[in-house]
Amino acid sequence: MTADEADSPPAPRRVRAVEHAMDVLDAINALDGQAGVSEIARQTGLSKAAVHHLLATLADRRFVTQDAVTSQYRLGWALYELGSSVVHGLRLERASAPHLAWLAAHTGESVLLSILSEDELLYVASADAPQTVRMVATSGRRSALHATASGKILLAFSDDQEMVDRIISKALPRWTPTTITQPNRIRTDLAKVKASGFATCWEEREVGLCSIAIPIRDFTGHVVAALALAGPAGRLNEETVGAHLPPLLQTGNRIQLELGVRPATLRAKAK
Repeated sequence: MTADEADSPPAPRRVRAVEHAMDVLDAINALDGQAGVSEIARQTGLSKAAVHHLLATLADRRFVTQDAVTSQYRLGWALYELGSSVVHGLRLERASAPHLAWLAAHTGESVLLSILSEDELLYVASADAPQTVRMVATSGRRSALHATASGKILLAFSDDQEMVDRIISKALPRWTPTTITQPNRIRTDLAKVKASGFATCWEEREVGLCSIAIPIRDFTGHVVAALALAGPAGRLNEETVGAHLPPLLQTGNRIQLELGVRPATLRAKAK
C-alpha cells in the first residue's frame, strides 16, 4: 500500500437500511399513495417485520403517516416540506448555466434558454458562441413566438390551447419572406414540432439567422422552457441540423435532470 492509498478515504458504501426506507416510500407512492404493511412487503420484497419497523421510524420523522381508521400508511408532510425546499431553492437559470456554456463551446453556436411570458418569448439565460459571427441575445430580451424556434416549442407544447389560438389568430408581423403568419400554416407547423420533439426557424425572424430548439420539462412533466441553438444560416441549416440535434438533446436532458426529471423518464423518451 502506498502512502497516498493509506491517506485516501475509504470508498463509500451503500447503506442498506436507507435503501430499504426509500424502497418503502417508493412503494407507497406506487400504490396510489396509500398502502398497508402486507402490500408494501410484496412490493418491496422485504419481510413484514422489516417493513413494520421501517414504517415506525418513518412515521416518527413524519415521512409517513398512518390512517387511524384503515391502519394504512400514506406519505407524510415531511416529504412535502423537503420537496418544497428543493423547488424553492432551484432556479431555471442557475440549474442550466453550466450546461449552456458547455453547449456553446461544443457546437460553436449561441445558446438561448427561453420561457413564455405575457404572450411573448422571454430569454432568461444565454451563452455566447466562440465564433466571430454569432447571434447575441441577452437575458431579459423579448421576441415573437411565431417566428422563432423557441417560440414554436412553447406554443406546440403549451397546455393552454386558448392562449395558443389567441396568439396565432392575431395579425402577426412578417419580418422576412419565410415568416409564417397564416393561422392554419402555423397550426400545421406546431403539430409537426410536437410530433418530432424539436422546432426550427430558417430565417423567419431575421434574414441570415437560423435556430433549432427543444422543450425543457421540469419534475412535473410540463414544458417550462425552450433550449435553442442560434447561428448564421451558413452554419446552422437543414443540412447541419442532424449534427446539432444530439448535443442539444444531451444538454436538454442534463438540465431536466437538474429540474427533477427522473433518469428513467429520459431513458424511456430516448428509445
